[in-house]
Amino acid sequence: MLNKETILDSAYSFGKEYVAPLTKEADEHGKFPKAAYDALRKEGYMGLLVPKEYGGLGGGNFEHTQVCYALAQYCATTALCYMMHNTSVAGLCAIGSESLKQEFLPKISKGEIALALAFSESGSGTHFGEPDITEEIDGKNRILKGRKSFVTSAQNADYYLTYTNSCQNKGTKNIWLVHKDSKNLFHEENVWNGLGMRGNASKPVQYNGVNVSEDLRIGKEGEGESAAGVILMYFVTGLAAVYSGLAKAAYDCALNHTKTRQYTNKTSLSDVELVKIHLADMYAKVQSGIALALDAAKSFDNSCEDAVSKIFASRINATHNVIDVCTLAMRLGGGKAYSKLLPLERYMRDALASQVMAPSLDVLKIWLGDAITK
Repeated sequence: MLNKETILDSAYSFGKEYVAPLTKEADEHGKFPKAAYDALRKEGYMGLLVPKEYGGLGGGNFEHTQVCYALAQYCATTALCYMMHNTSVAGLCAIGSESLKQEFLPKISKGEIALALAFSESGSGTHFGEPDITEEIDGKNRILKGRKSFVTSAQNADYYLTYTNSCQNKGTKNIWLVHKDSKNLFHEENVWNGLGMRGNASKPVQYNGVNVSEDLRIGKEGEGESAAGVILMYFVTGLAAVYSGLAKAAYDCALNHTKTRQYTNKTSLSDVELVKIHLADMYAKVQSGIALALDAAKSFDNSCEDAVSKIFASRINATHNVIDVCTLAMRLGGGKAYSKLLPLERYMRDALASQVMAPSLDVLKIWLGDAITK
């Protein structure tokens, strides 16, 4: 039985049993890790952020960060897809109507429904707070028209939280729950062929006049930005956790390799002083990454004044750390790393995505600079 107090240990056990066996196939074939995703549904992880009164675990950003960190040590792609679901749930819990919560949250807790984000658009790039997608009123419904450029877990999640421009209150936004099989919703195939994070099933999705009931709007008319703000906090800490977990995996692999790689004189690679220096540097970066991510998440849960700044800083820190750690790990892995006898080459490719995944590293630095100078 899952509970939030022991969720980290549970996530490690889950990752070893359900995630690790799929990692290689997900990367080599760009295949969505469906068995792991289905197991997350079945074992109760989808309800991590759902309040207990709706059948969930009642977790917060801290527990969200813990699970993403643990899963990423087995497969960063799986952790990313799970993270997207959690951030969507956080938005629904933040401003969803009571009727919407009553309808969706118990099903999410049981794993019957999984969510994904449909925020990113080509026109706004990593500044996904400014969508182009439009609405039209059709009686008590809305007609959505536009295109989302990246929807992670597309066609595997059941509903997409779709960020739109309100047609009633100019300059404001809405968020809608749109089912993956909605009429006039078109998924573009064979577009995603990532350098890293290859199994995340990220697809462009066209809204070619999708009819959605006003009952499926999260919050009141024009309140989408409020939910988006909460989603962003879980999204950024989740990414910090994912990339911190990836850095930990690379460090563990490099450490094991240097301790078991022996020379003819029976000394190991880890006996070399320079190698010890590199390992020490990697260890320090790994520890700082997850420590700041967890501290930022806890600050958010406790409504601390500096929570937003810490959250932005945690993702910036994790991005720099994972690239540094994976680069050093490749050097220490030597020929075995470059010939793919070790998974370090995959870790390196996954790590490079951290710089460009929205909000990108440069955008985050601008946001952090704004936050700390106000």
